[in-house]
Amino acid sequence: MNHKAAKAWSLRWIAQHLASFILLIGAVLAAAAALTVLVIAVEEVIALVFAQRLINTYTNVYGNAWTTIAWHFVIVFSLVTFWSAVDTFIPEPTEE
Repeated sequence: MNHKAAKAWSLRWIAQHLASFILLIGAVLAAAAALTVLVIAVEEVIALVFAQRLINTYTNVYGNAWTTIAWHFVIVFSLVTFWSAVDTFIPEPTEE
């Protein structure tokens, strides 16, 4: 995020940061969705190995399956967003 062509708080600078933010959110949503699917798939495989049956993810006994999936997504989204934002918006230190 250290664009040399734009002066701070110029229209171009704001547009560059807005575009970076939109791309970051899109990438984070895709990564969080993929990782959530991966986590649920691993849980299903573990249940299949140990219980010899799949977990009925959408209508579990407690009736909170969608809440469970949402919490998986929120946790993964939060972690990916934090590290992506750190990597995108905090400049690396330069050695002089």
